[in-house]
Amino acid sequence: MPSVPEEHVNGIDIHYEVTGSGRAVLFLHGLGSSTRDWEEQTAHFSSNRQVITVDFRGHGQSDKPAERYSIEGFAADTAGLIKRLQLDRPDVVGISLGGMVGFQLAADQVNLVGRLVAVNAVPEFKVKGLGLRFQVLLRKLLTRFATMEKIGEVLAGRLFPEPGMEEQRKTFVRRWADNDQRAYRSAFQAILDWEGVAGAMTTFDHPTLFIVSDEDYTPVESKRPYVDVMPNAEMVVIENARHAVPAERPHKFNSVLEGFLESG
Repeated sequence: MPSVPEEHVNGIDIHYEVTGSGRAVLFLHGLGSSTRDWEEQTAHFSSNRQVITVDFRGHGQSDKPAERYSIEGFAADTAGLIKRLQLDRPDVVGISLGGMVGFQLAADQVNLVGRLVAVNAVPEFKVKGLGLRFQVLLRKLLTRFATMEKIGEVLAGRLFPEPGMEEQRKTFVRRWADNDQRAYRSAFQAILDWEGVAGAMTTFDHPTLFIVSDEDYTPVESKRPYVDVMPNAEMVVIENARHAVPAERPHKFNSVLEGFLESG
């Protein structure tokens, strides 16, 4: 069974879980998510690695201080946890918000990071195009006027749309309803406020993988310019997949991720 401790980092208690042993891989979740949503990866990778999952402040079982959150702050919390656990340059895998935090961590504390994997994330957030503008506006309206359960229902239908994904939708809605709405709004605003670290990534030479879903919120080709300017980056596209690909297509996702982590 995984351990379920907390570490006091930057003035708050950060919840994390550790399973397995071997080279460390740290998984960073997305907005409104938590350690629970890496269950398919924990089960797969803990057979030969030490798997660490963490709840960002405002999420899961970590403290939820009433304050302005930021990507820089999430990265500082993550760096503090890595140091407290005395991890030796863990590989870092982040999805969406977690991918942004991974990029920020790599820019701020390059020596703390081994390989870097960004899942449906890029090193800056720019609201371009009508589609993304609509998604941001819709999310703003939902966070202001809808319950967390209702937001979960809306998102679940988009993230897990196929008829055979009913259980995945139910699990998503149930977990989403557990979010603290004030903390969720603050974390969402942190994404909108983030200036990004795209410039710093042009000199980040650690092996980096962009895992991209072909039906993500933004087009595949919008990610390629970031891959092209990084010295040691590559991109893999997972077909027939949406934003929450580790939960939607876990077997395919785990296969792609394992191939990259074990390639050097």
